[in-house]
Amino acid sequence: MHFHLLGPLLARDEGGEVALGTPQQQLVLAALLLAPGPLTVDQLVHIVWDHEPPKTAVATIRTYLSRLRIALSDDVLISAGSNYHCAGDLDLAAFSDLVARSRAEAPDQARLLLGQALDLWRGEPLAGLPGAWAEAERVRLAELRLAALSARLEADLELGRHQEIVGELTSLCAAHPTREHLRGLLMRALFRAGRQAEALAVYAETSELLSEEFGVDPSRELTRIFDEIVAGTATAAPQPVAVPVPRQLPPDLVDFTGRGREVASLVDRLAEDPAEAVLISAVSGLGGVGKTTLAVHVAHRVASAFPDGQLFLDLRGAGDDPMRPEAALHTFLMALGQRDVPEALEELAASFRTALAGRRVLVVLDNAATADQIRPLLPGTKGCAVLVTSRARIGVLGGAVHLDLDVAEPQDALRLLEAIVGAERISAERAAALDLVSACGFLPLAVRIAGARLAARPGWSVAHLRDRLADEQRRLAELRVGSLAMEACFALGYEQVSPELARAFRLLAVPDAGDLHLAMAARLLGLPEPEAEELCETLVDLSLLESMVPGRYRLHDLLKVFARGREEAQGVRQAAAERLWRFLVASVVNAYRLHNPGDSLPDRMAIAAADGASFADAAEGVAWIDDTVLLTVIQRIRQEDSDLYQVAQLAEMIISMASPSRTIRDGLDLLIEQAQRRDERAAEGLARVLRACRFTTGTETARRDAHRAMELGAASGDRYLEASALAGLAFLVESRDGDNAGALDLYERARVITRELGFQEDEATLLGNLAMVHLRLGDVGAAASAAKAGYAIKAELHGGVPEPRTRYKLGVTLAAAGEYGEALEVLDGAWREFAQMGWLEWAGMALVRIAEAHLRAGAPERALSSAERGLANLVECGDDWGRGMALMTMGQALFALERPERAEHCLSEAVTVFDHLGLAEAETARQLLKTGCGTLA
Repeated sequence: MHFHLLGPLLARDEGGEVALGTPQQQLVLAALLLAPGPLTVDQLVHIVWDHEPPKTAVATIRTYLSRLRIALSDDVLISAGSNYHCAGDLDLAAFSDLVARSRAEAPDQARLLLGQALDLWRGEPLAGLPGAWAEAERVRLAELRLAALSARLEADLELGRHQEIVGELTSLCAAHPTREHLRGLLMRALFRAGRQAEALAVYAETSELLSEEFGVDPSRELTRIFDEIVAGTATAAPQPVAVPVPRQLPPDLVDFTGRGREVASLVDRLAEDPAEAVLISAVSGLGGVGKTTLAVHVAHRVASAFPDGQLFLDLRGAGDDPMRPEAALHTFLMALGQRDVPEALEELAASFRTALAGRRVLVVLDNAATADQIRPLLPGTKGCAVLVTSRARIGVLGGAVHLDLDVAEPQDALRLLEAIVGAERISAERAAALDLVSACGFLPLAVRIAGARLAARPGWSVAHLRDRLADEQRRLAELRVGSLAMEACFALGYEQVSPELARAFRLLAVPDAGDLHLAMAARLLGLPEPEAEELCETLVDLSLLESMVPGRYRLHDLLKVFARGREEAQGVRQAAAERLWRFLVASVVNAYRLHNPGDSLPDRMAIAAADGASFADAAEGVAWIDDTVLLTVIQRIRQEDSDLYQVAQLAEMIISMASPSRTIRDGLDLLIEQAQRRDERAAEGLARVLRACRFTTGTETARRDAHRAMELGAASGDRYLEASALAGLAFLVESRDGDNAGALDLYERARVITRELGFQEDEATLLGNLAMVHLRLGDVGAAASAAKAGYAIKAELHGGVPEPRTRYKLGVTLAAAGEYGEALEVLDGAWREFAQMGWLEWAGMALVRIAEAHLRAGAPERALSSAERGLANLVECGDDWGRGMALMTMGQALFALERPERAEHCLSEAVTVFDHLGLAEAETARQLLKTGCGTLA
C-alpha cells in the first residue's frame, strides 16, 4: 500500500486508488501515518476535534478505524490493544530519505536527488483535511519542502546555473519576503549573472523591510554577501591546518533492516547547521533492541557531513566497570593527534573542546552510563554533533533530543531474519518465521541470534527452532550463538540495579498480562501506589520496563522470561499473585455492581469492595476490563489450587460487560477443560452456559454445552446454574432452530427459578428475552407487557434509568407496536451509552434497530444511514449475525429508495451470512430478495 501525503491524501495499491472516506476519516488516517508511534483512540479524538469532542467521539473514531481497516486491510491498519498504527510506503519517507542522502553528495548528485525529492510533491500537503492539527502539519511539511528547495538552489549555484535560477528565486523571495537565506541566494545569483546593481537593490529592499516590520538589521550572513558584492570578489576560505582525520566508526551492517523513520529523524537532526549549539541526539532502549546498530548505520549515513572525522567509543555503561571520562578523553585526544595530554579531567575536557573548535566532527558515544559520564566528552562549539546510546534514558543533557527505541516492526523483524537465513528458506515457511520472530519479541538481537543459529544449521527447519523457543523455560538458553546471548545481554543491566529494584522487576513478571495498571503493580509489589510508581518509573528509565502511557507498565516478553528465571522464593511469587488476584476479583465485582445494581451475583461471591479499584460510573468500570484482566484470569485457571467456580463467576461478570474476544473464548475453553479434569461440576456447567450463549451460538457444540450444563446443575444442586442453562438453551433453540415457542417455554421456566431465588436482576433480563420471543411469535401486546415489566424492575434497581440493554429491548418492542417516536428516543439513548462504553456489538445492533424503526416509519434514507453505521461496528467486532441483520435492513431500505442493484447485493450477502451460521433468518432474507421490493409478500 502506497500513501501520498505531499498533496491531497491518497492511497494506492495494485488495484489503483483506494477510497478513503470523509475528510474526518482521512484525518484519522493521516494522523496514524505521520505519528512517530502507535496512537490511542483518545489521541485520535483530540486530533479530530481539538478541544471540544462530541459525546460520541470515541464511537465515531472506532467507526472510522473500522471503515479504514476494511478499505486498507488488517496488514496495513494494525491494532495492538487500544493502540493503532498504519504500515505502508510513504512519499514523505521517500522524500526525507532523498534529502538526507543529498547531504552526503557532491553538488551534481545532490541536485539530482533533491530534484527527485521535490518531484514527489503534488500540491498543498494534506489538502482539504480540517482542523488545527492538519494545519500545523501542513505548515511543518511546507517548511520541509522549502528547505529542500533552498538546498537544491544552493547546488545550482555551485554548478554555475545562476542564470537559470534567478527567476525562480525572485518568485520565492516574493512569496517569502523575510527569508534572508533565500534573499542571499538571489543576491549571489544576480551578482554571478553580472547584475551587481540588482543584487545590491535586493539587500537594500531587505534591509528596509526588516527595519519596518521587525526593527532589526539584516543578518551577518546577508551583510557579508553584500560586502563581497560591493568589493566585487568573494572572500577566500582559510586553508585548513593539517591534523589527523579520525575515521573510527565500526563497519555498517550489510543486512541493516527497517528503522526508516528513526534513521530519517536522526540523519535530519545530525545534518542540521545550527546557529550556535552542538547537536546532541540520544538513543535509549532495552538491551538487544539495536541501539548501537542504529547509531553506527546513521553515523555512516552522515559521515560525509563531518569531513574532519568521526570519533567512536564504547563507554561500557551497561557493565559494572563503566569507562571514566578521563580515559575516554585521553583516547579521543590521541586520535586527534595530540601527544601532550594533561591528566586532570577539567584540563582534558578543555583540550578536547579546543581540538574540535572550528571543525566538523561527529562524536559517537556508545553504551553510555550517565549524563555525568558524557558531559566532559561534549564539544564546545557548533559544527560538531554527538550521538549517544544508552540503556537508561540519559538525564539532564542540555539541548539533547531523545529517541526511545522500541522493538522492530514485525515485517522488519521478518526481513532481518530473511537477510540472515535466506529469502528462499523463509518464504517456504513464512508462517513459522513469523511465529519465530514473535517468540523473539521482535527484538533485533534475538532475531539475529535465531537467524545465525538457523544459518549455521541448514538441516533445521524454521518450525523446528520455533518449537524449541515455545518452551518459556528454555527460550533464553536457545537464544545463544557464539559470544552472543540474550540472557547475558539482559544480565548486564539487571546486575547493576539495587536489590529493591531487582525485587520489583522480578515480581512485575509474575502475571501473564501484557500491560499492568499502576494499581496492579502496587498490589504485586505490596506497596502503596506512590512508592510502587517511583520504583516502576525508575525501571522505565533503566529500560527494564516500558510505559507507553502514564500509569501503565509492560515488561517485554523476553525480559519477563529472564525475570522469572531469577532466584526468588516461591512463596514470595505466590503471595504477589494472590494479592493481584484479590484486587482483580474485587475490582470486577465493583464494576459489575455499578453495571448491574441489585444483581445477587456479587453478594454470592462475598468479596470486599475495599480490596479493589473504585469507579466513578459503570462506563469507567467497563473500560477498565481489558486484556490485562483477561490474561490474568486465564493464568489463574491454569493454577492447580485455583477456585474454578469463583473464576467461572468472575467470567460471567466479565462477559456481561465486555465485548466478545478470542481471549475470553480461550479462557472459557481452558476453564471447561480444567473443571472436567478436576471434576468441578458447577464450574464446568457455568462455563459451558457462557460459552454456548456467547461464542458457539448456532452450532451443535452450543446445544451440547447447554444440555450438559443442565445436567451438571441438577447433579450439583445449583438451581441458579439450572436457570442459566435453561436460558442458554432457550437462546439457542430460538436463534438456531427458529423454535420460538420452545424458547418461550424454556425462558419462562428459567424466569420462575430466578423469581423463586429472589434474583430480580436475572428475572428482569429474562423478561426482556421473553419480550423478544413474543415479538417473533407476533404477539406484540405480550411483548410490550414483558418488556415494560422487565424495564420497571431494572428501573427500580438502577435508580430510575435501567442499563442500556433493557432500554434496547423496550425500544424494539415499542417500534413493533408502532410507537416510533418513543422507540427511536429509547433506542438512541441505548446506542449512545453502548458507544460510550465501547460495546461495539450492542452499539451496532442498536443502530440496526434504529434503522428498522426508521424504515417502518417511512424514512428509508435515515434507515440506510443508521444501518450502514451499525454494519461498520458489527464488522469490527466480528458479529456475523448482527452483520447479516444490518445487511438485510440495508437491502430493504435500498429497495425503498429505488436502488435495486445494491439492494440485491446486500440481501444476497445476508443470505450467505445466515446460511453459513445455519440460522432461520436466511429464509427471511431470501424471501425479501425474491419479492424484489424489500418487503415480504
